Amino acid sequence: MRALLLAFVSVALCASAAYQKDQKKKPPDIQILEAKVRRMEQKIALDGSLRVTGEKPVRGLVIFFDFLSAEDQPLTSQRTGIDEEILAPGEEAAFHAETAAPPGAVKCRIRVFAEHDRVLRVANSGPFIIE
Repeated sequence: MRALLLAFVSVALCASAAYQKDQKKKPPDIQILEAKVRRMEQKIALDGSLRVTGEKPVRGLVIFFDFLSAEDQPLTSQRTGIDEEILAPGEEAAFHAETAAPPGAVKCRIRVFAEHDRVLRVANSGPFIIE
């Protein structure tokens, strides 16, 4: 009986620790405010805006657009930068890109990196339907 009680308490403590760890996940560094992905003849136009939501400035921001099939399988990726060299917390920036339309692409997901290929956490990264 005592061993069973000890086992139960151990499981409860582990579950509580896992829950607290999930609650303390770091907030996103970047939030996608708007994204429009449009098919235009043989090309795809990508337009939108983002905001720095992290606590530190972001330098050398690069945006990757992952094109996906109807089954969410990645087909190809394209990248673009933004005009601003450094974005401070709370600042917004627009992005615009145009690329050849990947065959079979129906959705697009966004990933964002900073200088030195540092991966940034992104809120509202899609997938966005290609119109």
